Amino acid sequence: MKRLNLFTMLSVVLFALCVSTDSYCQTGSTAAPQKPDQVIQELLSEVHQLRVAMQQMSVNAYRGQIMVERLRLQQDHVSRLTREVTNIRAEIAEMKSTEPLMKERLDDAEKKFETGVLSDLEMKGFRAQSADMKRRKEVMLEREAQLSIELDQERNNLNDLNKRLDALEREILMTGLGNEPKTTPKK
Repeated sequence: MKRLNLFTMLSVVLFALCVSTDSYCQTGSTAAPQKPDQVIQELLSEVHQLRVAMQQMSVNAYRGQIMVERLRLQQDHVSRLTREVTNIRAEIAEMKSTEPLMKERLDDAEKKFETGVLSDLEMKGFRAQSADMKRRKEVMLEREAQLSIELDQERNNLNDLNKRLDALEREILMTGLGNEPKTTPKK
């Protein structure tokens, strides 16, 4: 019997707690109940805030996609310029390595020309070949300088795009953090 009374008493207390908790949760506060117009206004305000947040997320997603695509294109451009500069530098190095050999061949040809072993036409061919090599080297050096300048500019553009993408990412993170509830304690 004591057990039954204890069980009944415990059930009544639990029921009273549940009913009072439910009614407290429905009102949201201990103040007087809100008017239906006020509830509708609050709901409309929250829907408006959600719509604004969704629009902002949509805009940020669009901006992010554009930024990533521009970044990819810029990276491809920088890679292409880097390959071109590397190829031109390799050609210049090859020309510089063949310069002593060409000079030696030209000197030998002049000696042979002076002794009469080499004809005037063959000597002109050696001189033209040497002059052509010098012109090609000068053109390559100019092209290498131009490409190096362009490569530096494009790398700066790539760095700027990276910074803009980082700023967009921070903006998205800050927007996301601003929308989260502030119930979690900071440690």
